[in-house]
Amino acid sequence: MFCLLLALSHGSSRARDNLRFPDTRTLGMGGNGATHAVLFNPALLALLERKEVRTDYFNRYAMKELATVSGGFCFPNRILPAGLHVASFGYDEYRESMFRLSAGKRLNAFWTLGVSVQYALIQSELFESEASRLSTDIGASFQPADNWLITCSAINVPSVSLNSEEVDSERIGTYLIELGVNWQLVDNLLITGSMAHSKETRRSGSLGMEYRLYGDFHLRTGVRTSPFRPSLGAGYRFAGLMADVAMIYHPVLGISTGLGISFSF
Repeated sequence: MFCLLLALSHGSSRARDNLRFPDTRTLGMGGNGATHAVLFNPALLALLERKEVRTDYFNRYAMKELATVSGGFCFPNRILPAGLHVASFGYDEYRESMFRLSAGKRLNAFWTLGVSVQYALIQSELFESEASRLSTDIGASFQPADNWLITCSAINVPSVSLNSEEVDSERIGTYLIELGVNWQLVDNLLITGSMAHSKETRRSGSLGMEYRLYGDFHLRTGVRTSPFRPSLGAGYRFAGLMADVAMIYHPVLGISTGLGISFSF
């Protein structure tokens, strides 16, 4: 069972970061984390206007053992916007966990920068061993006009192994470099896209859109390459509460689903 889980979650001998997935809204638009998810780009903290508490659940291929749960709190302020995130992947006999502190700063009307530090841990009862890593993320955003946003993020650069007992700690420290862009075409239509480079996929890309159908109801769709994975999503906002759902189709492994709840105040 354990070997099956690793084969499905990692897909090859190359490392995959199971603790990092964009929030459920972003998943429905193709997964452009650099432009939408604070967990992928700490510079986005400086663009938030309200405090936010959120939790997301991502279930890979309808297997609860491959699920990732994450939660976070973002605290924008005039001095130093900050955030705290935690994530967990796996099941009782194999668990990956991450704890993350981040901060962002607006430099001027156009530029923001951000940095985060995270501690990740693998605990395996099957192998009676564990591994841990300490890593840093760096992010930036550039807003040349009100309807354009250009971003860049470097995840787990650098990443240092603190403890490794017969466990491949790169599973919780694989790097990702991503460039992203948002284009607010009209008031109710957002176009988003990204290009990424990682140890796992080398090169990949995403393209997506979000359409506000009416009021506070949003429809989303997108696609990501390497491999080709289309996605659908929807979200509804009521006062400060936002509920999001997403579905991603893998051509070999099937459907993954996501559910997210956030509260802004």
